[in-house]
Amino acid sequence: MILAFGCSVTHGCELAHPYQHNDNTVYSYPQLIADHLGTSCINYSMCGISNEGIFHMILDKLAQHRQADTVIVGWTASMREYWRANGRHWFVIPSWTATMSDIEAQPKYIKDYKDGDVLGDQSIDFNQTPRIVSDEEDYLKELEEGYTFITKNKFDDYEYKSKKRHYIETIRTVCASKNIKLIETANLEPEDDIKIFTDDIGKWRNYRIDHPNRLEHEIIAKQIIEQYYE
Repeated sequence: MILAFGCSVTHGCELAHPYQHNDNTVYSYPQLIADHLGTSCINYSMCGISNEGIFHMILDKLAQHRQADTVIVGWTASMREYWRANGRHWFVIPSWTATMSDIEAQPKYIKDYKDGDVLGDQSIDFNQTPRIVSDEEDYLKELEEGYTFITKNKFDDYEYKSKKRHYIETIRTVCASKNIKLIETANLEPEDDIKIFTDDIGKWRNYRIDHPNRLEHEIIAKQIIEQYYE
């Protein structure tokens, strides 16, 4: 059994549905690898999740699925926050901030900015400000205020990249101790010791597209199979 973890790229976002949806995972590269090996795959990846979220989810799911023999991890960008509180999912990343009670539901409220709008106390460039997304309108203002505070006072490149390395090294140690095969990819920022950098596979980043298409997932799967199984 394969367990897969990561953000929207590993989830397969937009392959069958524009938002988080189980149908996307059918065409994702973890599932394609499982199909090639003749085994099962459970894809726990979540659009917008942080590396901290990925780390804790791996530990949680490994305890539930003791029969798993392979873990696929798609490490994401360092500068992200994800947490759960009071039955809701919360996300803060540089381009997007959201809260949803059901991550597979289509959001009802989306706020985009245009040049000259004000976020906090500053006039903004819409290319450098977040899309604000929620299933309830009342949370839009809270998300805006939280985004401004977190990105100004919590996001720190050195701290977040240091923590990312801790998560990577810890998961490697855990998988090795359990004799679990670990397959790692990286996206949005390369890691020196992770050879599969999904941003360089296919042309999706060249065209400023958010996610790989089905053919590109097939190419990612093929490269992983060649590296880890041949």
